[in-house]
Order: sequence, then C-alpha cells, then structure tokens
Amino acid sequence: MKPIVFFSAAQNEMNEYHQALLVRLMEKAGEVKGETGILGLKLDFNFGLRLEVPAGDFAVRVSDSESGQVYFEGEVSNQLLASMEKYYIPWQVEVYQKGSMVFAHRMDVTEQTVYLYLGNALGDMLAVMPYVLALQEKYHCRIVCERQENFAPLFDACWPQFPMVEELPEDAYAAFVLGIFQDAPILSPTDARSVPLTQLGGVLLHLSVVPRKLQLTAAGRNPLIEEPYVCIATQASGVNKCWHYPQGWEIIIKRLKQAGYRVLCIDGDRELRQGSYHVGIPKGAEDYTGRRPLDERLALLNGAACFIGVSSGLSWLAYAAGTPVVMISGFTLPSNEFFTPYRVINYQVCHGCHNDLRVDDKNYFCPYHQGTEREMECSMEITAEQVWQQVQRCLLVGE
Repeated sequence: MKPIVFFSAAQNEMNEYHQALLVRLMEKAGEVKGETGILGLKLDFNFGLRLEVPAGDFAVRVSDSESGQVYFEGEVSNQLLASMEKYYIPWQVEVYQKGSMVFAHRMDVTEQTVYLYLGNALGDMLAVMPYVLALQEKYHCRIVCERQENFAPLFDACWPQFPMVEELPEDAYAAFVLGIFQDAPILSPTDARSVPLTQLGGVLLHLSVVPRKLQLTAAGRNPLIEEPYVCIATQASGVNKCWHYPQGWEIIIKRLKQAGYRVLCIDGDRELRQGSYHVGIPKGAEDYTGRRPLDERLALLNGAACFIGVSSGLSWLAYAAGTPVVMISGFTLPSNEFFTPYRVINYQVCHGCHNDLRVDDKNYFCPYHQGTEREMECSMEITAEQVWQQVQRCLLVGE
C-alpha cells in the first residue's frame, strides 16, 4: 500500500486513539477498489474517501459537492489520500495533471453496493435502522451489513434484503460506520449525546428525512403464552442506567400479578454487578433471562401487554415491536431515546448527566455525586408510585 496522507474535512486533530482506529478501518477496507480509467488512479468511499494516486505531476481537490466547501487541495504523488471522517459526506473529487483536469467524480451511491458497520449495541442499531431503510429507498443501493452473530436472527426475520457478510465485498462502492460514538469525531460529525438517537442515523447518512417507524414482527415465532403477561428488563449496559429505588421492582411485580398479569424478566443475563451495585431478577418475576435469539425476544414482546424497562436495547426492541414501553430513566433525558408517553423521570433531583456535554464521557458512573449520599439519586428518587402510575395508564388497570 502506498504511503497514506490523511486529511480531515472538519479539521479534526488525530490522537493515538484515532490513529489506531484509522489503521483498523483501512485494514478492513483493504485495497482501493474503484477504477477510474487512468492507470494507477483508483477511488472508493470505503470507510471514508480513499484516492490512490500514482507517481506523477498530480494535484487533487476534494470538496463538498453540495456546499462547495474545499476539504483538501494540494499535490499528491505515489500516495493514498484518505479522509479521517468515516460517515457520509457528499464528496466531490477532482484530479489535475499539469494544470488540466483529468478526472472528476461526485459520490453517488445510487444502485451501488454499500457496506454498513452497525456496531454491536442493540439499541444503537435499532435507532439507526430506519435511516438504513430510507437510504435504500432513496438510492436503490444494494446494502450489506457486517455480520454480528447476535443480530443475525433478527436480520433474517425482519430484513432479509440486507444480507450480513463476513467481509467487505469486492464491488463495495462505499462503506460507513453507523455506531453511536461520543469520543471519536472521525466517526460522527457531532457528539452523539447532543442529538436524539432517533435522529443520529440521519446525521451519519446525510439524510434529511423523517423515516418510517420500525414495525417489527417475528413471523413464525409463537411464544405459546395464553395468559396476559408483561415483560420487564431491569438491566442495561451499566448500573447507572438501572432503577435503584429500594424494592421498586418487587412492588411493581406484586401489583401486576394482583391485576392478573404474569411478569417475565427477559434480561440477557441473570445479574449485573458493578461496584457495590447488584441488579438481578426481581422477586416474583418469571425467569426468561438468557442470550436468546433476538427474533424469539421479538415474538415475546409482540405478545406482551407492555414492557417495563430502562434505557437499554430491549426497550428499543419493545418499541420496534409496537409494545407500549414504560421507560424508567434519570441517567438520560427523555429526548435521548424514542418518545413514549409512559416515561418516568424525577426532574426534582440531579438527572440527565449522560446528555450533559460538560461531563467526561468516560466517567459516567455518577459524575456529580459519586461517593456521596446523593450518588445515583436520579434513579434512587424515582419512586415505585411514580412507575406504577405510568403502568396503570399504559394498561388501564386499577389499584
């Protein structure tokens, strides 16, 4: 591979983390694939703009095809010019030799093969999928996704038109990273915490659309539960997202069972431990935990009267299933996730640190009150009564 010259459309500075990330993505993309008709000059948009230039008297100009803003302009010879940014930018490339333009290309994914890396977080993937569908609808491109074993059953059931593959295809015209990141500006034009997750896919794919809401069903999957039931999930990727009101889950479960509902705990793990915090299956809930196929989880949620959870991937899956969601969260602001009329948050105590850009995104445990009596008060001070009121509204049950 030729020596690499990185440039940044947003004039980002490269640190060691970015450098390592760029190297990994370049390795994943492999050799530049697109022929231009000029010997030795190749172009593709696999994880950013990549222009391979042969030795000679060449000058390159890279700009935004919509705004005209120039991102790079200079001489390039026997080098690989690559952008730091890995999301969708409407690139315009012009190559000159001895003062005359010899090649020009405007990125256009219409009817091209587009490869997507969707990360491995369920909620993040479900947040961006409406925009993946919108991208395919707008450009009629062939979309393939990097294979994630945990997502594969869900894709097979819901999006068979988007095959999951092990490697980037040889005919890939463009590849984009669609994960949700705060600390890697090369992967997102803005800190993900500053944009509702329901909109971030549009930012990453440069789509000014209101996408259709996901409406997922698991055809052929039958949970075989005849009695009315409610699904709950008490865990998330960190204990700071969980609900810590003393005996809160037990209180809600008891009232649900009194109202005639079975209560199924569908967390991926039986317990979550972090420091002195422990979150496990609440007393009274039926144990449906485990890393079960996501299409099975979807079928279970399709049949549930409602879902009660926290800011987690299973809440997003329940929302996509069309199941009413009671979401308990003080760690995030309501604008962070999808809208649910049954959101439970206590605004009278410290809350929303996840969406506070002043907070170091690597210190999310309890950035303002860790080690004090107020630690986790955003969660501790959401009472069982507050939650039960929203459950009552959702299920239309009485005391």
